[in-house]
Amino acid sequence: MNIQVIYQKAYQLMDQPIIDSNCGLLCNYHCCRDKDEIGNPIGMYLLPLEFEAIQKPYVTDYEIHTSKEYDIPGKLKKMYYIFCHENQGCLRHLRPIQCRTYPFEPHLIGEKLHLVIEHNQFHKCPLLNQKESWRDDFIHGVYEGWLELLKIPMVKYYVRTQSLARSDFDIFL
Repeated sequence: MNIQVIYQKAYQLMDQPIIDSNCGLLCNYHCCRDKDEIGNPIGMYLLPLEFEAIQKPYVTDYEIHTSKEYDIPGKLKKMYYIFCHENQGCLRHLRPIQCRTYPFEPHLIGEKLHLVIEHNQFHKCPLLNQKESWRDDFIHGVYEGWLELLKIPMVKYYVRTQSLARSDFDIFL
């Protein structure tokens, strides 16, 4: 199994914009900032093996979080937590899976993949109130990309643990 090829295919499938315009303009690039409202650094987790497969040559500001110190599923041992420094935009071709698929989360019920939207988000993205503007190509690409990523055993394990822990969601697809 070539993990890099799977990630590259997923990145390509998930490279569709959610709306016809730049979604960053709706919220003043809320997701592309490096600090929260009170100045604390903020970042995001990469998926298992995403750093090694795609991001390693580009990401320079990150922390390695271990399952001993953070709430990370034990089989993973570690996850990369990266920081964005592209205020007022992002390097779209390098954005990680979480950025490519927002607001969707993968959710497994048995072996069936569903896309869900979390109710309890720490910020209210304006996109959540504009579902009628979401492009079908975006939704299809996200779904197909997750099907690719689930071929990687550690990604599937991670998605399964997140699915089991999730309690407040909408099943969308």
